[in-house]
Amino acid sequence: MTKQGAELSDGWSIAAEAAEVHELLCASDVFIAATYGTPVPQRNRESTDGLVSAEAVHLLRQGGVATGMFTLTWAPSFTTGTDIFPDTDKPIYMQRMAVLPDRVTGGELTGLMCVRRAMEVALEYGATAIRAETNPDLTNTLLLIEQFGFRPYGPILAHGGVRRIYLQNDLEITE
Repeated sequence: MTKQGAELSDGWSIAAEAAEVHELLCASDVFIAATYGTPVPQRNRESTDGLVSAEAVHLLRQGGVATGMFTLTWAPSFTTGTDIFPDTDKPIYMQRMAVLPDRVTGGELTGLMCVRRAMEVALEYGATAIRAETNPDLTNTLLLIEQFGFRPYGPILAHGGVRRIYLQNDLEITE
């Protein structure tokens, strides 16, 4: 990752630089693929540009470096029907969670911070549930989100050699 100037403060923000987001996403994809022996996902830079323009990408910066990210949208990024999930009034969709590889291997808690922040933001947006799609072969990712109360729904599906599982966390709204 390229270190940006001092004007970029550490902590969570809405991503403004699509190139930085895409670089983090691709670095994470390559690391995960090598770790699990899975294919590297083919990412569409135009999709990244659109998500950044829509202010849907949440970026964690530490020491001036983009170290973690996730995207929250009101529409699912997957084509599987949402009827596999329990009914809820206002679901939001978490996708494209990525962690800088040296923040995974260094024992950092960046992935945990991403999931926790996604849940906080979802509640701030008024969502009643947060849904996600992941590859069930990514056992550490699956374990992480299940520890936050995500539960699998529907069958494990395979498309183009990549397996997918769908999860939902019914957010607890406190008033």
